[in-house]
Amino acid sequence: MTKHAILPIVVSLLALAFVDPFMYWMPSHSTWFLLGALFLTTVIYGFFIMTERVSDEREVSIRAFSDRVSSLVGMALLVIVIACQAFKGGVVSTEVAVILVTMIISKSAAQWWANHKM
Repeated sequence: MTKHAILPIVVSLLALAFVDPFMYWMPSHSTWFLLGALFLTTVIYGFFIMTERVSDEREVSIRAFSDRVSSLVGMALLVIVIACQAFKGGVVSTEVAVILVTMIISKSAAQWWANHKM
């Protein structure tokens, strides 16, 4: 496996380790802290240290397509979460709404910048 396949798997497994809906795992506070630190370190490594190098137009097109699909899926899931929270309890999580608005603003700003500056 390459680093492009291993890193998403590791980040996904670490993120899923935080999900404990039935309190089956019940870790201590120090375990949560260490798990969070490991998750944060892995994500920082993935964002800043690991680089993608494209060599031709096909790879640029594939990367743009995968970025577009992941962005649309992320926004759709956030909208579903907001709708479920609104219909269940009438209270929408502030963090989820802020993340969705930030994604929309950054996508619009990037589109504007690409149209006018590139």
